[in-house]
Amino acid sequence: MAEIKRKNEKKKSQAGIAWDAVLTGISYMIPFIVGGGVLEGIAKAMGGYNIAADMAAVGDYTQYTLAMVVYAIGAAIFDVSVPIIGAYIGWALADKPGLAPGFAVGVISNTIKAGFLGAVIGGLIAGYITIWLKDLSKKVPTDVSSVFPILLIPVISTGVTSLVMWYIVGVPISWIMNIITGALTNLQGVGGFVFGAAIGAGMSTDQGGPISKAVALVANGLNADGILGPAACKMCGGMQNPLGVCIAQIIDRFTGKKKFTDKERSTTISGVVLACCYIQEYVIPFLVQDTWRCLVPCLIGGAISGGLCGYFALESAAVHGGVFVIAMMSNPLQFILFWFAGAIVTGTLYFLLRKPVDQEAEMAGNGVLDKLLG
Repeated sequence: MAEIKRKNEKKKSQAGIAWDAVLTGISYMIPFIVGGGVLEGIAKAMGGYNIAADMAAVGDYTQYTLAMVVYAIGAAIFDVSVPIIGAYIGWALADKPGLAPGFAVGVISNTIKAGFLGAVIGGLIAGYITIWLKDLSKKVPTDVSSVFPILLIPVISTGVTSLVMWYIVGVPISWIMNIITGALTNLQGVGGFVFGAAIGAGMSTDQGGPISKAVALVANGLNADGILGPAACKMCGGMQNPLGVCIAQIIDRFTGKKKFTDKERSTTISGVVLACCYIQEYVIPFLVQDTWRCLVPCLIGGAISGGLCGYFALESAAVHGGVFVIAMMSNPLQFILFWFAGAIVTGTLYFLLRKPVDQEAEMAGNGVLDKLLG
């Protein structure tokens, strides 16, 4: 399909292009993290939370139990997630020629323990080197340019990017990742609460917008590096928002204060379903119409949910999935308790702060609600 160019359309900056490429890499990475993480969670439910240590003790893979095999499959999928980030960042910048060097630099990043951050930076380097080589191929004689896509671009781009990652970029990144890993592994208590509260509040700021995406990017990346706590803080802090708004509507029904319109209250059940599915966009129309009265309770509730997850070092192998992955967390009952704790705070505060409204008023436009309401 031909691309339509609008006359007054602003050209994206290089920073914007790079950021879009990173988000593309993350979007392709998430199915691998979810698939691998859920399988690992199922294996832990079958064979115990310390199944990885049990596998190391067994040694020979031919002696694995079914739970160990499931865990090994999940771990294998999980291990590919970091190279996938690099591959699709490279692809987003340079199209197909960027895939191989991006994937290679992701593998190198795993090897030298530069992790998710290394794959992101390496993918960007791979993409821009590939773009430079593609531009160079247009400036050489035709006989030579035909060799570029088949031989020179994949070999030079992959080789140069991997060497840059191994000897230059990867060294400081690996050092930084080791510090982060050491600081966050088994983080709990007051430090865990502060870290988790920051994640939960960040996820409750713009309900799926740029700030939430940036926080999710960090949590998902740490999850790919085997640090599973931030994913639990992220999911719990995010899921409490729509549930909290629904709780405010339920309180409104029973008190008769009429702080929500009839149309808003008609979405309560659908909102609970969306909360269970971890779809925060349900909150957007309420945030648009009544910004600070909705935002402040969400921030407080998100900080409480995320902070409690951090305080008790709750872990989630999956980065998405809502209620469907709760059973695979390190402590499912704790997650449910913390989820409802934050949502009750959000809902109660939102109800108290909100003013009575015209019962015939319309809601702000929102794709999710538009579909729900027909």
